[in-house]
Amino acid sequence: MPIENNNALDFKTFFLLYKDKVYKYAYLHLKEEPAAADLVQETFSRIWKKWAELDGNKNPQSYLYTIARNLVFDELRKQKVRFQFQASDIDQTKLVDNSNEETIRFKDLERVYREAISKLPKARLEIFLLSKEEFLDNQEIADRLGISVNTVRDQLVKGNKFVRQYIIDHFEISIALLIFLNIF
Repeated sequence: MPIENNNALDFKTFFLLYKDKVYKYAYLHLKEEPAAADLVQETFSRIWKKWAELDGNKNPQSYLYTIARNLVFDELRKQKVRFQFQASDIDQTKLVDNSNEETIRFKDLERVYREAISKLPKARLEIFLLSKEEFLDNQEIADRLGISVNTVRDQLVKGNKFVRQYIIDHFEISIALLIFLNIF
């Protein structure tokens, strides 16, 4: 979508065009309606702050995806930390903020996410990327690839399940490694 005058009307059109896709992406990963709605609001708030700097030659959809993806990763990381605190009964008043450690963990999570995606079979990978990075719905993917909507849906379910399980399996190892490095 080219940005013509960087005005509010262009932003409104952009918002209306992509808000549902961002919501679907967020809900798919977060599984909570309020969290997904908050993520949509935060994503478009950040886009609006940079709207005047975007030009028609750049791809605002890519920027939108990057913001949404980073916010999803951030929220998943926060959820995992909250779960770990609840599970291990840690006194949260004794915790120290360490933004370097958080940055390392975020980059590690993103690396594990990219690893998981790269391990998908070629056809599933193509469908997954069309859904997650280009925000195409199942019908649009089916039309583009000349396959049935049910095939698209099945491949997305399998892809999401694999990626989610891969992150759960491999991110734990990475956190354990970070804890080990912090101790020694």
